Amino acid sequence: MTTTAAPNGRGRKAPTIFDVAERAGVSHQTVSRVINGDPTVRDGFRSRVTTAIGELGYRPRAAARALAGGRSRALGLVSAGDALYGPSSTAIGFERAARSAGYHVLLSTLPDDPGPNDLSEALSTLLAQDVAAVVLVAADNRVLEAMASLVLPVTVPVVVANAVQRDALPSGLVVPGSGATIAAVAIDQAAGTTLALQHLFDRGHRRIVHIAGPAVSQEAEVRRATYERTMRSAGLTPVVYEGDWTPASGFAASRAIDATTIDAVFAGNDQMALGVLHAFAEEGLRVPDDVAVVGFDDVPEAAHFTPPLTTVRQDFQAMGERVLASARALLEGGQHDDGLLQPELVVRRSA
Repeated sequence: MTTTAAPNGRGRKAPTIFDVAERAGVSHQTVSRVINGDPTVRDGFRSRVTTAIGELGYRPRAAARALAGGRSRALGLVSAGDALYGPSSTAIGFERAARSAGYHVLLSTLPDDPGPNDLSEALSTLLAQDVAAVVLVAADNRVLEAMASLVLPVTVPVVVANAVQRDALPSGLVVPGSGATIAAVAIDQAAGTTLALQHLFDRGHRRIVHIAGPAVSQEAEVRRATYERTMRSAGLTPVVYEGDWTPASGFAASRAIDATTIDAVFAGNDQMALGVLHAFAEEGLRVPDDVAVVGFDDVPEAAHFTPPLTTVRQDFQAMGERVLASARALLEGGQHDDGLLQPELVVRRSA
């Protein structure tokens, strides 16, 4: 008989799908449909089942896995609901690396404005499918706030991708004594911002405006703070306009800028830089003769903007591979590399 450790240290029977059904007040068939990701299950039933799974600590196939003496080859991936290039590319890089290593990835997607219940349901569903570890692709402070508010016990290793502010990771996420641990993998946003600004300084630019990403983004926060600090250290005045990662927000910000007072724009990502180039072209400004423009990410289209965009390249494939390596290290008791990945500057005609 398979037992699991109870909170008071005494053994108890592992919960079954019928226990989950009884706790949730639904049929065991409904529990099975929730576990297998059936989209036809009503939200109310899904919420009750995932809550019951979390409360009971139910993990299907755990007994069979224990008898076989093996380890689950499934990894859970929780991603945000948006389709931003960086997080999406990180998730794809991780999935490809995991598949090559013989793992299969189970995906759960959060809504655009995630709360604790959304994250709890996503984790409950993944844990119920006996994942060996969970990866959160979360550069968003709202996801980290939801993590900090979790009451669901997480008993597998967790790797947070894109979390550049390591101190913000909630240490209480994993259950003490369960063997679960938490790690973070990220690209050095401060180093990338410094590369962009130093390139502009080297080209003689001093009146540099920054169009920042949304405040909920950790990466946007670090890029903005580094820009402001670097400008002040050079005896220059930082000027920041708010954006939301979209070309439309870059376009709107550029329309608000008096181009006669600046000589360069550092956009928080390439999509906003595209909006900058569009706005300047409509105003008859020549890039880079009148105003230089630098972006961040190096999306595949950046080389084909008009003019081709100077930008900071982030290697999201390497990021995904590092995430998998960290998950495996946590699972196998090895050392994981917690150093920040380094970006690189790609110089093209816009600066």
